[in-house]
Amino acid sequence: MKKPDLNITPFVDIMLVLLAILMVSVSVSTYQEKSVNLPKGSKTTPATKKATINIVIKSNKEILVNGKHLNIKNFSEQFNLLFGNYDKNSLVYIAADKSISYNDFMKIYASVVKLGFTQIGLLTK
Repeated sequence: MKKPDLNITPFVDIMLVLLAILMVSVSVSTYQEKSVNLPKGSKTTPATKKATINIVIKSNKEILVNGKHLNIKNFSEQFNLLFGNYDKNSLVYIAADKSISYNDFMKIYASVVKLGFTQIGLLTK
């Protein structure tokens, strides 16, 4: 007597189609667009640009701060007189020649930090 042969291929095909339908319907119901009340922007208040302070330390220890020459020996006092009343969130960029000693650079950097400036960037090539 011949044994009956069980073919499950049609069953697997039907299950894959049902799985595909289920996946599509779940993603559509989960990610429906919801209405969002967005706040209105102010047209009268323009964005304020922060003041920037550019410090350039040349190889001969000449210091230029926004185009003004300052002396390295009393840099802290001169910098405080010129920029002490600036907003402490102003951007400060320091560009130093690579031949400047670390000690000289740190004098300038420490003076800027001591005045309370928090956003200091070091410029490189």
